[in-house]
Amino acid sequence: MSQNRIRGPVLTLVVAAALGGGIWLVNEGQRSEPLAPQPAAAQAPAPSTTSVPAPPVPAPPAFPANATYAGEIPTKTGVIAVDISIDGEQGVAYACDGAAVDVWLRGSASDGKLNLVSADGESRLTGRLEGDAVAGTLAVGAKSWTFTAARGVDDGN
Repeated sequence: MSQNRIRGPVLTLVVAAALGGGIWLVNEGQRSEPLAPQPAAAQAPAPSTTSVPAPPVPAPPAFPANATYAGEIPTKTGVIAVDISIDGEQGVAYACDGAAVDVWLRGSASDGKLNLVSADGESRLTGRLEGDAVAGTLAVGAKSWTFTAARGVDDGN
């Protein structure tokens, strides 16, 4: 009996080896030509060791030393007039619609950006210089509007 216990696993190993060898022979017979060593790929040129300097970052646009800008914001009830005056790095703006909006704003005007606030802190005007105009947002209380104000022609600059 012990002979049958050993013969089973040995027979299984022999069958598995024969089956594996047969599959290998069939695969080898399917090849049309023997494997030849592949030619070495052309080597890519080594990266250049000279570094190219990054292009300079352009300076932000600057407001003229003295300038004025004017624009209108259409609303459902009329028009809000926006007038902005730049003097050095200080900006002053007045926004009025003749009814509910009547606000003065003051603050900084540097690096082509405006950040103006009313005395009570309830209103804000932010903007940026875009060519000969200022584009931005006027916020009065909970309401806000976008605007574009063109540079005045009579400001002497």
